Amino acid sequence: MNPFKRWPSRPTAGRFIASLIVLSLFTSFVLPAAASALPAASSTFSDQGTVLLEGVVIAPRLGVAFVMRPRGGVEAIDLASGAVRWHSDQAAKPLALTGDRLIAQVDNAGANALDLAVLDARSGASRDSLRMPLPEGVRASVTDTLDGTFRLQARGTGTELMVAWEATATATQGYLPAEDEIQSPSVVAGSAVLDLSTPRLLLKAEPAVRQVRSASLSRASLEEVSSRVVAGGQGRQLLAADGRHVLVTEPAKGAKNPLERHRWTIYDRSGARLGSVPAMVSATPFLVVGSTLYHVAPAHAFLRDGKLVERPAALRAVNLTTGKETWTKAAGATTFAGPFPP
Repeated sequence: MNPFKRWPSRPTAGRFIASLIVLSLFTSFVLPAAASALPAASSTFSDQGTVLLEGVVIAPRLGVAFVMRPRGGVEAIDLASGAVRWHSDQAAKPLALTGDRLIAQVDNAGANALDLAVLDARSGASRDSLRMPLPEGVRASVTDTLDGTFRLQARGTGTELMVAWEATATATQGYLPAEDEIQSPSVVAGSAVLDLSTPRLLLKAEPAVRQVRSASLSRASLEEVSSRVVAGGQGRQLLAADGRHVLVTEPAKGAKNPLERHRWTIYDRSGARLGSVPAMVSATPFLVVGSTLYHVAPAHAFLRDGKLVERPAALRAVNLTTGKETWTKAAGATTFAGPFPP
């Protein structure tokens, strides 16, 4: 039996409501961090850049953020100004930076293959591509679908690029499945090692594929500090994506904006305070470069003058000295938020 066979849908009223309001706020983030199948990220800026979350790679060395666009393609955004340095339709989701090569996933509409593209990190020009075989029925989608999810992580380690993926089939489409339809989701996992020592990407060995009981490749997550960096702080203390800074999150008292119900205060690892900013959610994966905080605000909706206003997920730059937003750019979301079939 194909574990990725689609389950029959069941009519359920009101499903689309969940895709509109704040249920999407926490679907992209996990607290605290879950275990990863790849090596731990470096605690210093390097040629590899820093993966902020799925579809967002920040490269302080180059002064850019590589972002998956909502309508497809990859953009390189200037960290200082928010201006677009280049755009490419040759790939859909940035994965990792290795030297001056950006490794990105191609949105392959077909199944049974994972397509990777290599873009020039400075110009966006296409430099190489690689196709990896996948098991029958596995679709390497860059976003979640009703049929399941495809998680993909890549990290450079010297002259090698380690790639790990997991495909999870949706257990059921109905919100109220029949008793005989309830079962654990089927998970197929795989990994491969690519050779970075040559101008072209090469597979070092046949990719490994295995059936696993549960998914282990989590979405972007926040790690809670094991010993408190800020003495006397009441809120949770969470590490930046590169491990260089700490975010203390607390409920905002007397917030004027009903959407900003939290306050983040940023410190370096020595405990020196860098600044404080209002926030919509308790925390998201973040990175600090100089005096600027970078994070992705999740998709949300709110009422303005009796009308529903929807905002997509967006990469934000916030000046920690002033607490003001410097720029914001829409970013593609990988979670599935509807619409659902009747």
